[in-house]
Amino acid sequence: ISSARRDQVLAWVEERFGATTEAMVANKITYRLPSALQDLGRALGIPAEQRDALTRALGRDFRHLSPARAREAAVVFDEVLGDAPVKEHLLGLLECMEPRHVRHLAPHSGGVVLARDPLTHYSPLERSSGGIKLLQLDKDDAEALGLIKLDLLGLRMLAALERAREEVFRIEGRWLDLATLPDDPRVWDLVSEGATMGLFQIESPSQVHTSKAMRARTMKDLAHQIALIRPGPIQSGTVHPYLKRHRGLEPITYWHPTLEPILAKSYGVLLFQEDVLRIAVHFAGMTWIEADRFRKKVSGFRDLADIEPDRLRFIEGARATVGATHEEAEHVFDAIKAYQGYGFAESHAWAFALHAYASAWIRLHHPAAYLAAILTEEPGMWSPSTKRQEARAWGVPFLPLDVNRSGVHYRVERAADGRLAVRPALTSVKQVAVDFARDLLIERLRHGPYTEVDDAVRRVDAPRDAWEALVRAGAFDALGPRRPALYRTGVAARSPETVDAASLFEVSTSTPDLAPLPLEERFVWDHHTTRMSTLELHALDLVRDQLAELAAITLWQVRTRPRKSRCRTAGLIVSRQRPPTAKGFAFFVIEDGSTRGQVIISPDLWATHRTLLRDASILIVDAIVEDTGYQLTLKAERLTALPTPVAVDGYHYR
Repeated sequence: ISSARRDQVLAWVEERFGATTEAMVANKITYRLPSALQDLGRALGIPAEQRDALTRALGRDFRHLSPARAREAAVVFDEVLGDAPVKEHLLGLLECMEPRHVRHLAPHSGGVVLARDPLTHYSPLERSSGGIKLLQLDKDDAEALGLIKLDLLGLRMLAALERAREEVFRIEGRWLDLATLPDDPRVWDLVSEGATMGLFQIESPSQVHTSKAMRARTMKDLAHQIALIRPGPIQSGTVHPYLKRHRGLEPITYWHPTLEPILAKSYGVLLFQEDVLRIAVHFAGMTWIEADRFRKKVSGFRDLADIEPDRLRFIEGARATVGATHEEAEHVFDAIKAYQGYGFAESHAWAFALHAYASAWIRLHHPAAYLAAILTEEPGMWSPSTKRQEARAWGVPFLPLDVNRSGVHYRVERAADGRLAVRPALTSVKQVAVDFARDLLIERLRHGPYTEVDDAVRRVDAPRDAWEALVRAGAFDALGPRRPALYRTGVAARSPETVDAASLFEVSTSTPDLAPLPLEERFVWDHHTTRMSTLELHALDLVRDQLAELAAITLWQVRTRPRKSRCRTAGLIVSRQRPPTAKGFAFFVIEDGSTRGQVIISPDLWATHRTLLRDASILIVDAIVEDTGYQLTLKAERLTALPTPVAVDGYHYR
């Protein structure tokens, strides 16, 4: 369901089925090293600055550790705490923490329990900090008690699609039926090229590469592509055989002839959770209930030994059911065992494929409306700044934030040149809450535009820091320069008592002459307040001379280089990934304007440059060019970080 309407749906369920027979299951939030460091550090009196420094210093190497394994991150403790006596006390306490100790309860993302009897027969009920009613049971507890759990999942992309449809209707008077969008070859071309920024489920770097290898032309292809890039298929070695067999580069084989009816749709490899279920029943002779328990073990076990007790039962069942040899049955069991972690149900993949196609169709046909929608709802993994840079490739201009033109959400307007453009939202400013933005909008509708900062402050009651954030973000630029406006905010937002006291000492409230705000400083203010800038500028534009001095060519120029050639290039780091399934390899995405490149970093390079890669903002890469498509792929050989100049201090994407 649309995330924007999830609260409405939950309220309807409570009203329809009764307040005592409906509640959400809880998530039992356990400790990982960062949260344990914060809580124990606070108890030991470690200052907040040092606690935050410890948490940041964990990086991607150690954030996933349980508290008991804290000594594996000794290099971080030495780096931040040095020889301080508290270091050993902290490490000792961390090692004593119980595994899976519950820190607190939080509402499940969508699991609603319905029961015939009052739920207080099974568990106490409580309210979360956000007002959601929940049980003190998690999903496994609820299942063990025989309670029925429905998943009402709020999906940001559904909210974005609905918002984009409304923008199209508002601007063009055309209502899109998202369920009957026509099949458009240009949409499939977009996906096949890997031009998937902003699209549902297929915008990550790994999905970009899969898109180019898969070259999906049907909804089935797209559903399979979405299901492929999940921990289960990745760890079971499904991805490469599937892609090769899909393209006819490898013959289709099966571990046993009786598996063909189950695995024919996926070219003989494990792809969906149902595959594990059907193999357990039709190959190993389990009942459906036994098979479902087996599937849950496969998808949820943390230790490989947890599933070993099922090996003999599986092998004996396969020999009795289909006459498989011991070796054949063991091969199938090992393949299923490797399918550890999360995998998609087939219906889930097909549903997501429909949403992915709809997102691609609207992006192709109505890019401005789609961009405004995804900036408002923020689905996916990319920052507003990266989406704003991508807008250049889509041909969508940006209009400035404006207290007299901007609304609560991002909106589409027609620019002076006739093109459809995106106007940022008042709520895109970090200190501006939705209620404040609505108050500004309602007051503007009732009594007309604001004439100056003083006028706005008089008409709408809000904290001073919210007004200052609006000014720093440029919301009053159309009414005057930014620095004088910021000064006026301080004058106009003073309380009446302060103003009266100041008048006794004849303090002047006139605005002094202030120097204009330099372009690079405006760019930084934009990013600090809204995480993006409407200027036709990128962070690297501020350091072009330094990069040229180092003979670093632009990412755009790298596209002209032949594959397997060497180059030196640079970019702003916009994504850091080091997945546990990648055998120690890391994948960073660097950006220069609307051009991005994925940098593949080997385990050796990572070990050598761990601190640099954790702290860098602008990365200089000596690399081998692996792919020059829509997203470049570079295999790093040497790494350097460019010191961030004062002009863009604080411009980070951690």
